Parts: sequence; C-alpha cells; structure tokens
Amino acid sequence: MHRFALFLLWTVSLTMGEAMPAPVEAAVGKLIADTDRWAYTQETRLYSLKGKPEEGATVERFDPSKAEADQWSLLLYKGRIPSESDRRSWGRQKQREVKRRERPLGEIIDFERASLSSENEATWTYRVPIKPSASRRLPSEKFFVVLQVGKTRGEVERVTVRTDEKFRLSGVSGLAVRVDRAEFDAQFKVVDELYAAQPSSITAEGSVRIAWLFRAGGRAEVAWKEFARVKPYRDRYDVKIGDVKALDF
Repeated sequence: MHRFALFLLWTVSLTMGEAMPAPVEAAVGKLIADTDRWAYTQETRLYSLKGKPEEGATVERFDPSKAEADQWSLLLYKGRIPSESDRRSWGRQKQREVKRRERPLGEIIDFERASLSSENEATWTYRVPIKPSASRRLPSEKFFVVLQVGKTRGEVERVTVRTDEKFRLSGVSGLAVRVDRAEFDAQFKVVDELYAAQPSSITAEGSVRIAWLFRAGGRAEVAWKEFARVKPYRDRYDVKIGDVKALDF
C-alpha cells in the first residue's frame, strides 16, 4: 500500500527543448548544473490511509563523492538500528530503485508544451503535460505536472504531480482497481545562497479501491537535511555527464 504512494518519487532533471518557456529552461538548467554535487541525509516515514504511522522512520545517507556501489548507506531502518537482515532487505530494495532510474524526465514530461497557468509578483506557475505512454503501469495522460518557479532567484520552488479524475487500472492480479487519488508534491529550499535550491521535502499520497470493495493506499513523507557540497565521484576520472535519470514514473 505504501508502495503505491512511493511510486511517484523522482529526481528532477530533463533534456531541454528549444520551445521550452524561458523561466522553466533557466530554472531547471540551474538545477541540473548541481546534479550529484550534494551529499544529504534522507528520512522516510510511511503512513496508512487513515494517517497512522505504519512503521518507524528509515534514515539513509547519500554521498555522490563515493563510488556508485557505496553512495547510499543505511543509518536507521523502520525506526531501529538495522540488523544484517535489514541491510540485505534494504539493499535489494535500493537495487530495484536504481534500475528504475533509466529514463530522463525529458522523455517523460513534455516540457516544451508547458503553459503558464498563473503568475504573481513572486512566482510563475506552469502546467506541464506528461507524454503519452510514458508509464508502463499508469495511464500517463491522466496526470499532469504543476511547476512553480520563483522570480527572485529564477529557481524551481515546488513541483506537484496530480490527476484531475479517478481512473481504472486493468490487469492488476485479475482484479478491478480504481485509482481514487494520486498526488506527489515536492518543495525546494535554498541550502547555500551560491547554488540552486534543492528538494527539501516530498509528500506522495494515493488511494485505490480494489474489486470495488476494499480501499488501499497511504502517504509517504520524505525529508532531506544535513547537506554537504561534494565533488562527484565521476569527476575524478573526467567522465562526460550523460542524461540525468529519473525514477520510473
């Protein structure tokens, strides 16, 4: 159930297009320039559909200055000091996450069709469609992205992914499944005045009705803290940077 909420977690990045609105292009360009240059601590908490904590927090440390196999380390697992069994379980989960980071968001989100939906003295807010057939698991045409860009610093301040309507999923263990709610919200904050704002918190929520009788879903809250500027491991060998990948949508 909490997996349904977690599927929306992703890392903001893309391949830029010529027709992209100038504020979007500038803001995301600043964010891409800082990709893999921050070490941070990540804390994840999961909640049931009724808002009850499902388990304790899982705390991880990410450090891109280390070799790829060592970049993630586990500090706390579901509220407890991790045992060897916990570390193996966490390691398998992390491997699955890494395998899903295979597509740049530029292949998923149609930034070239971003349209200005509102504007005030402080921000521009854009509505951005998701490309057809972007997801193997979800009807991507049912979702859209809301991107908020701050005018003072010209940076991404908030990203929300949501759907306007309920929809059905077919072929899920032979059961009829209707998605009633699905939303992902990421907020950014300035870690260092010299660099682009970084993700500070993410909330992913979802609920489904199975066989029209049972409800399932939940909420995941992820927070980042203890940022440290580092030199990416790949820079030690003058490796050319390719497209930044995202978690599978």
